[in-house]
Amino acid sequence: MFIESVAAGVIANVVYECTRKGVSLTKDFLVRELSKAVNDDQQKLASIAEELVKLDQDEELEDLSEKGIIKRMQKYPELVNAINSINQRNVQNITNQNHYGNGDNVGGDKYC
Repeated sequence: MFIESVAAGVIANVVYECTRKGVSLTKDFLVRELSKAVNDDQQKLASIAEELVKLDQDEELEDLSEKGIIKRMQKYPELVNAINSINQRNVQNITNQNHYGNGDNVGGDKYC
């Protein structure tokens, strides 16, 4: 199975940031964090969170990048189906940036 949704990157980022900070992945925590980035049905997010907890128990996610987390997610068909069912319009635009020096730090459309 292949993840076709842009939501995979957002979900992988949520998992990555949690593991980077040393936070244990629980269903309730993941639902809360996912709902900040994905505006979708809470039941669907809870299903995704349950699959992510299983994934975390089976794999060592804390040593992986977001790309590595996405590769691991693709091994779980139910997780892939749930992620692919998320409508792209329901995914929030999240921009993480560091700015050093002079000039603009533009995230998104500057002249909108």
